[in-house]
Amino acid sequence: MTDKKDFFKKSTAISIILILFSLPMFSQSYNIDYYGIVSTEIDANMSKMTSDLYYTQLSEINNFSISDKRTSPSLAERPDADSFSSSSLSFFTLINKDTNSDKWITTYFVVDKARNEEHSKKKIYDSFYKILMEPKDVLKNTIKQLIENDISATTITASAQEQTSSANSAITSTEELSGTWSGEENINKIVIMRGGRGFVIFNNGASMNITVELSDSGNSKTVLVKQKGNSNASFYPDLKRTAALTAAVSAAPIKWTLNLTDSNTLKGIKDTLLPDGDNYKEGSVNVIWTRLN
Repeated sequence: MTDKKDFFKKSTAISIILILFSLPMFSQSYNIDYYGIVSTEIDANMSKMTSDLYYTQLSEINNFSISDKRTSPSLAERPDADSFSSSSLSFFTLINKDTNSDKWITTYFVVDKARNEEHSKKKIYDSFYKILMEPKDVLKNTIKQLIENDISATTITASAQEQTSSANSAITSTEELSGTWSGEENINKIVIMRGGRGFVIFNNGASMNITVELSDSGNSKTVLVKQKGNSNASFYPDLKRTAALTAAVSAAPIKWTLNLTDSNTLKGIKDTLLPDGDNYKEGSVNVIWTRLN
């Protein structure tokens, strides 16, 4: 009798285990605000088609609750992070044409405002048609990677530091510069992130990655901001387009040498390319950046 009871218990336990393994694994649900695409290089019809495609694909992914936050088929610049909700993830896509080829560059962004993080992944396509024809599972896997932080994250905002009477000498880390800055005529915003990284968003929609370092200069510290990655013709909006396309092939990285005059103001020079008739030349211009947040 005891053997039968033991056998029954073991059989029951095995049955329960098999049932548990046969059940679908629990998947966390996500609320995602969809802000559409950012691009200045495709027409209105193509913009709407692409934006609607991403929205449809996102809406069909299990465990995703999608809220449509689009205000137009295509944005000329990144959506304002101040409008993002802390209770949802925010998703948008930047689409640019490679200035040196016929390829298209798509960068997917997921912003987690609650954690103060931005996650992104860049993909290159041989043609715009291939963007439209990509299977929805590819978008699903990309978003999953971004949400689960499989791709490196960057902190996108930070509160302004308290002002000090001796701003330059008080700087001990680039984290003290974290935040959103503005000031240049052709630049919409500059975002400095923790860890000495950041990005510049131009009024024409182009996005440039930057590095931020501190350098000792006498009794104060100089802020060195430098372009990271290859040049793009859109980084030189003051040049004629043909000159900018030529320059982007071999141009030295754009560099800013700045001093913090107070906790919310950076002043200095920008080493870049300047117009020279129909051509271009290396030169410097004075700049002032003001912290927005």
